[in-house]
Amino acid sequence: IFDARKEPTTPAMEIYLTKEYCDEKNSKLIAEKIKEVRLKEILSEAKINFSDKKIELMINPKSIKHTHMSINTIAEKLSSKEYKVHVRDNSIVISAPNLDFKEIYKLKEKMKDAMISGIKGISQVLIIKRDSNYIILTSGSNLKEVIELKGVNREKTTTNNVYEMAEVFGIEAARQTIINEINKVLSSQGLDIDTRHLKLVADAMTVDGEIRGMTRMGIISKKSSILARASFETPINHFVNATIKGSRDELLSV
Repeated sequence: IFDARKEPTTPAMEIYLTKEYCDEKNSKLIAEKIKEVRLKEILSEAKINFSDKKIELMINPKSIKHTHMSINTIAEKLSSKEYKVHVRDNSIVISAPNLDFKEIYKLKEKMKDAMISGIKGISQVLIIKRDSNYIILTSGSNLKEVIELKGVNREKTTTNNVYEMAEVFGIEAARQTIINEINKVLSSQGLDIDTRHLKLVADAMTVDGEIRGMTRMGIISKKSSILARASFETPINHFVNATIKGSRDELLSV
């Protein structure tokens, strides 16, 4: 959190729902629409017919129900100018007469990994009930697309990705996210630190409208005092650079 990394190690979201969608049935439906589904997850088998240069993807009828899509819609998503795609019973057949055997095998592997439904980046979903609210917890984060979904409460939905919060909701929301995330870590370790310290840190990291880490490249580089910068890390570099430029420290800061 203090380093202000672009990507959190474990990106996660808490998705709240609007009143009319806040029930068991709708929350399950929205969760299924959010979860990223790859073709391999709904396949029962993938075969290559080398003599006809065809790939046959057998779809599992039970798994496809959770994607809320028809087999024809999936076939449309997979179609391309390089090969022909058509549906036969419960399978999708891809004809690629112009490709050699190695390319056909590569195409089969690429197809298995193709994303067919859901929101990119959200690999797992879990529905929990807190008081009378149904909340969807996710592994992975994509705030921009999630809040566009019907039934999602944009005012309460959050992510632990500070940069996403800043991009979608602005720097004040990012500041609050930093405070919330530090609080979570401290309380889980049973530590009690005055909230003013947390607010001061969050303010320092976001004061100029951008998120800066507590690093020599972040907020430290913005300090006007050479001695303050040097007392953090790489002191010799700061002294040498200041000497070359003929900089001056008025000794006004701590």
